[in-house]
Parts: sequence; C-alpha cells; structure tokens
Amino acid sequence: QIAKKGNELTILMYHSIARPANGEAGARRYCVPTDEFRKQMEYVCYRLSTIDHRPIIITFDDGDITNYQYAYPILKNNGLKAYFFILVSKVGTNGYMDWKQLKELSAAGMTIGSHGLTHRILTTLNDDELGYELRESKKILEENLKCSIKYLSIPRGFYNQKVIAKAKDAGYKAVFTSNPKDSDSYKLGRIPVKGSWDLAYFKKILNNGLSLKDKAGELFKNSSKTILGPKHYDRIRTALLKK
Repeated sequence: QIAKKGNELTILMYHSIARPANGEAGARRYCVPTDEFRKQMEYVCYRLSTIDHRPIIITFDDGDITNYQYAYPILKNNGLKAYFFILVSKVGTNGYMDWKQLKELSAAGMTIGSHGLTHRILTTLNDDELGYELRESKKILEENLKCSIKYLSIPRGFYNQKVIAKAKDAGYKAVFTSNPKDSDSYKLGRIPVKGSWDLAYFKKILNNGLSLKDKAGELFKNSSKTILGPKHYDRIRTALLKK
C-alpha cells in the first residue's frame, strides 16, 4: 500500500536526536536537537489533523539509542508512528538500541525494518554477499521481534538494479532510499532532515518541498555517487566532512 502511494508521500529521514551517532563521518550534520524534533513532530501532528495534504511518513536509520531515548517519547506524546530501520549487527552494542527496546517499539505500533546486516555498501558486494546481507538481517529481526519485516532502507544510499532485484527476492515489499526523487512502485525516496533546520524551514519543506539550494545539493550528491562510485565517493566525503 505504501509503495503504491509512493509519489503522494512526504517521507522524512532522521538519524540521531540530541547527540551525534558514534563514529559516523558527518553524523553531526544529521543530528537534530531534541527541542527542534519536538517542534517538528508537533507540526507534523498539526498538519495531519488540520490540513488536507499528502501523508507524511517519519523514518529513522541505523537504530541509534537516541531514537529510543528522545524520539520515541515525543512520537508517543503526539500520537505518531514511525519506521525504524535497524542496522542488525549493532543491536545491543554501545550507542544502539537493544532487543528489549526494539520489542517495545514494535509493540507500540512502530514499524521495524532492516538497514542491512553490517552497513556495507550493497553495490560493492557479490551475489552471495548481497543475498546474505539482505536475507540474514531480515531473518534475525523476524526471529527476535516475532513480526514480519517488510521494508529495507538502503545502507549508505548506494543501489542498482541488482540490489533492487535481490531485495525483492529476499521478500521486501519496498525499499527506502536517501534520494528524495525516488518514487516508483518499489523505491521510496526520503528527505534527509538536517540538524541545522529551524522550524520555519521545516514547515517550508513540508509545504513546498526542498529549496532550490537543497535540491541542487541533493542532485550534486547523488550525481557524485554515480560518477565517482562508492569507493571514491566515500573516501572524498569522509575527508571533506572531517575538515
């Protein structure tokens, strides 16, 4: 049902709340302050209840512990549901949610999805590695949470037709990407929310989409991924973000 409405949705992508994730280059850029996240969710709630616009989906990547500590209570207070895409190899490790917390999210009506097993770039894997990465992460989540895992968030944003085919073979009903322009019957593009956005800009995003500046930035980023390839893009991005 989500996939069929992909081009009618606004899908927001979050990572950490309040403090940056461990060891990720550029993590601070996508870390949203708690007060700003609260204001954003209050506005989402207002829009959903009073304004006749396209639906909004809230998603989180990685399974960072701050999603449980700070985002989850705010979502509950506003009566909102969200999708949490879990990096399975990190469950229960320092800085990430454990199985008890994930079970609580699932029981509260949140949707749990896979963000892969090891966060490796999927386009660099051979067929066996790719199949294992997608199937095993889904299997482990289903065995531990006792629920069906229907959705995949593409790790690091790199995918190709082979990745999409393997995701379908593994049983995923749709994949979520980090490219806002993706909106077909299977790929659902998301808007990456940055920590620097104030509420006024967040409202503009929901009302009118990304600004020309941000659209240009996303276009440059995704074009660079295609031109440079995962290895060179990742190396250059990491070096620039550490400056």
